[in-house]
Amino acid sequence: MKKKTRWNVFWMALALISTGVYIIWRIGFTNPHDKGWLSLIFFILLLVAEVSGFLEQMVMLYNMYGFEKAEEKTPQLEKRLYPHVDILVPSLNEPMELLEKTLRACKRMEYPAKERVHIYLCDDGERQEAKELAARLEVEYIGRKTHEHDKAGNLNYAMRHSTSPLVAVFDADMMPKKRFLMETVPYFSAYLRHKEFIHKRGGKKQSKRTGKDNMVGFVQTPQNFYYPDLFQYNLFAEDAIPNEQDYFYKVVQVAKNKTNSVIFGGSNAVLLREGLEEIGGFVTGVLTEDFATGIELEKAGYRGVAISKVLASGMPPKSFSALIRQRKRWARGCLRSGRKTHFLRSKGLDIRQKLNYLTAISYWLGPVKKLIYILTPVLFAFAGIVAVECTIEGVLLFWLPMYVCSNVCMHRLSQGIRTTKWTDVYDMVLFPYLLPTALTGGFGIKKHGFHVTAKDEEVKRSSKGRYVLVYLLGFLISLGAAVRMLGMTAEQQTPSYLVMIFWLCVNAYYFLMACYVAWGRNLDDAYTVQKIKGESSLAGEDGSVAQVSLEGCFTDKIRLRFAEESAIRQGKLQLENLTIPLTDRVEVSDEPNVYCFSIDFTGLSEEERDDYEAFLYDREPVLPQKLTRSGFHLDPVILNMFRHLTES
Repeated sequence: MKKKTRWNVFWMALALISTGVYIIWRIGFTNPHDKGWLSLIFFILLLVAEVSGFLEQMVMLYNMYGFEKAEEKTPQLEKRLYPHVDILVPSLNEPMELLEKTLRACKRMEYPAKERVHIYLCDDGERQEAKELAARLEVEYIGRKTHEHDKAGNLNYAMRHSTSPLVAVFDADMMPKKRFLMETVPYFSAYLRHKEFIHKRGGKKQSKRTGKDNMVGFVQTPQNFYYPDLFQYNLFAEDAIPNEQDYFYKVVQVAKNKTNSVIFGGSNAVLLREGLEEIGGFVTGVLTEDFATGIELEKAGYRGVAISKVLASGMPPKSFSALIRQRKRWARGCLRSGRKTHFLRSKGLDIRQKLNYLTAISYWLGPVKKLIYILTPVLFAFAGIVAVECTIEGVLLFWLPMYVCSNVCMHRLSQGIRTTKWTDVYDMVLFPYLLPTALTGGFGIKKHGFHVTAKDEEVKRSSKGRYVLVYLLGFLISLGAAVRMLGMTAEQQTPSYLVMIFWLCVNAYYFLMACYVAWGRNLDDAYTVQKIKGESSLAGEDGSVAQVSLEGCFTDKIRLRFAEESAIRQGKLQLENLTIPLTDRVEVSDEPNVYCFSIDFTGLSEEERDDYEAFLYDREPVLPQKLTRSGFHLDPVILNMFRHLTES
């Protein structure tokens, strides 16, 4: 066992022990039985929130134990066994230019026999321009006359009009990289070799379970983005923190390989047609057909496999309102999928799988727990409601070790992607707007309507001021409660309230961070730039050549820094194996010799334009994949944010 792994195990054990001791202390020694019935109610509510968090922690740590072995190596597969694959791109109302980029990326995918890759534009909007786009790009077009069951119905309709044994699904904005199929299809090697064995026996099948045990039903890759998400962008942290979804797809999902409880994410995935047909296709009747479909495949005995390698990139929600709509849909869908799949009563799932799906669903009840954590110190400060009856010595002896160990454990196990602080920031941003959904979804109140995350929003700013009000109110209440507690501390000359003051200040900090996320930023070049770096040369029309540094690329322009002053206003840029015609030079900053050039697409063939898109998107992610450095509260993100705000 490696030294780092041994230390991880040590901190995992310490976190479990300290949290278990803390829970025992809370149950047995902090009951405010003499403080009135309101205190007793909040004691129970807070305890339930803490115990549920402890159960989630135990499930997570169990999955994380042995994480270094959780991600399987790509299996070997002979080229002759690579099967036919159907590429399904479901679409409803996305703009044609976005669909075109995705379809062109699908066509660029490498495969031993390209004639075995069948690309389908699954248009649920019956748009003539979509049909013409498919014809121009030489991909199949599938449009349906009726539109029941939304995305799941669209995919099931496409399944009936295609036949390949493997099915890859990409959302309309998710562009696969060239190596996508070569990295994912080999995971189905057991199935493919089994089918070859049956074929050699003249088609004579064995028993139903033979060859199915340990059979892969789907392979899920991360949902990566080539633009910063709203947390990165609105906090001026696009160079400092990873995408908010990275921790889930690269750590949580991969850890779930251990228990075969990987969640199908609806895009950037390959599925086994035989498995889909066995469960009746993509699950309908829920907003998150992906989550429910993954459960049903694993209930049927198939394996879900998660890999951490980024093999596709797309667009995150561009506005705060779109982000909230997306998460509300996910919350409603997951809460209802739990009831739809009856996973807790399923004989096809073992206890480990059931616990993993239970915690995955209970995550969406997190806003209720967050409300309890916010209200508890506030009610104590203003109303004297005591949820925890204890001394400062008890807090230091039982709460502090648990708090420190849990934070260290999260930092060590997250592969440098997440800390407890950032989890709390994300949760605070989402909590007030997901709270009604968590309450109504949990008690079975149905809300109808499926809305795809808007990709064509024409917005100049990522948010509107009204979204800040709820966080500002929370900040002021928490700060006011902390000030009141400081007064009580001074008046009574006791340190007993210091933990409550710390609790309130931490909540105020997270509310303040949420304010900045909700306040938003203008969507300018800082949002759409791909910060690709490199050295190159620009040849002017007069034959002069200038040495330049690549500062960033856009879909239609390139930013360059000249090594020395140059008069070249248009010319040809040598970019790896591409020659890009540039024109319309514009100075873009106060720094000398930095200019932005427009790309002259009239001077590019279709193949050259496709090559430029490949250069732009088919590469290692340029946005951060890990936190720039660890920190508690005052870190480079905060300093950078305030620097930008004071300069604007």
